[in-house]
Amino acid sequence: MRESVRKLGLIGAGLWAITEDKVNDLVKELVDKGDISKEEGKKVIQDMLEERKKQKIDLEKKISEKIQESISKAEIFTKKDVHELESRIEALEEEIQRIKNKEKMFFK
Repeated sequence: MRESVRKLGLIGAGLWAITEDKVNDLVKELVDKGDISKEEGKKVIQDMLEERKKQKIDLEKKISEKIQESISKAEIFTKKDVHELESRIEALEEEIQRIKNKEKMFFK
């Protein structure tokens, strides 16, 4: 029983790194040994898969935050930055065209 609990703890610690099949295999092994019931096994699988999903989301979030932090430190332009610059350039081009049109009307 102690070994089974240890295995479950290890699974929980690195759950994001193992597949659903591996979780099923390990829980089936515990059920076959009689360490847990089938109902407990189903609950363990469900809980582990939910925890795995949470860990994956947390890991992705942390990776994304680190990437954004690195980008901001490196002063690299993002798509948003480029889009904002394009918008400003378009606005300036429109203003230049308005001024040219006024000059044409004024100097005729």
